[in-house]
Amino acid sequence: MSSYGVYDGSPLGRFLQLVMRTFAIGTFFGVHVRMYWVAACLVPLLFLQSLWPLTTGLEALVLAAICSVGLFVVIWTHEMGHIAAGWRYRIRSDLITLSPLGGVAHMNAAASTPKEELVITLAGPAVHLVWLAVLWPLQWLLPTQVLAISGWRFCPVHFTVWYLVTLNTSLFLFNLLPIFPLDGGLVLRALLSMRVHANLATMWATTVGVIGGSVLAVLGLFRPGLESTIGVVLGLSCISASLQERRLARHVLVYRQHRRELWEMDPDAWKRGGEPLGTAAAKPSRFARWRRERAERQAAARISAEAELNREVDAILERVHQVGMSALSDREKAVLKRASQRRRGAG
Repeated sequence: MSSYGVYDGSPLGRFLQLVMRTFAIGTFFGVHVRMYWVAACLVPLLFLQSLWPLTTGLEALVLAAICSVGLFVVIWTHEMGHIAAGWRYRIRSDLITLSPLGGVAHMNAAASTPKEELVITLAGPAVHLVWLAVLWPLQWLLPTQVLAISGWRFCPVHFTVWYLVTLNTSLFLFNLLPIFPLDGGLVLRALLSMRVHANLATMWATTVGVIGGSVLAVLGLFRPGLESTIGVVLGLSCISASLQERRLARHVLVYRQHRRELWEMDPDAWKRGGEPLGTAAAKPSRFARWRRERAERQAAARISAEAELNREVDAILERVHQVGMSALSDREKAVLKRASQRRRGAG
């Protein structure tokens, strides 16, 4: 189960614990995939509710299963697109979480520049274009009654292809809406950050996010049944994420390698839309830039080494929990010793 905070023993706390429970699906390309139990139960029921007026019985159950599995597979590929683009900038992710509202790739670091964020963000929607490049021709080339089942209103193969085309088209367009924290909202911030201070760009992008989230919530009120709840929750989630990002942007840098030394001199520079006062003419020399870049590379290497050590320690501790300390190899014991020395300041 993923950790999402500490809940008290009240009925609300127990309910939140239940809602936040996840289960493991598997590990693919080195990335663990988990799913909320709420998603596994709720999404098939929603599809079944939508399909039941069109068909019933076994056919409805099979089509609802196709829709549910197809949805989560497409969402997983979308998140893997983000992760694969992050690999290019040495930003890793060890976990994807699938929820009723989509998926989240848990990156171990933020993008360092607007360009990095732009590439990583657009890689997700780009995956849908790959799906469509395969599925659109396939939709036209498939024979009319391929693997059709007698007595069924829908051919499962044709339905699956049609559904995946519709799903990828919808997700591609929806994710490009300029509503933070959707991909379109992140793209908007990255583009604005190329012209103004990144923190100011965040304030503008999250303002659009709050307005867009409000529109989604209002539109959700006019949807029938459970779809109304999902629309409202999605809108409120966008509003909440936008407000949280605004609070962060007032105190810390959006891109961690963006003129950090100048930020420390004048942290309110973003409010004026530019660099700190008195720094416009202060251009560092080539040697100073080389020293700064070398220091940044060394710091990044230390952070990466520490993260790798922490991952090894976590895996070894899990093995200790399963088989005991005596079953560890000499190398594993050495790793634990090195981690202990580092924590005591001796490493």
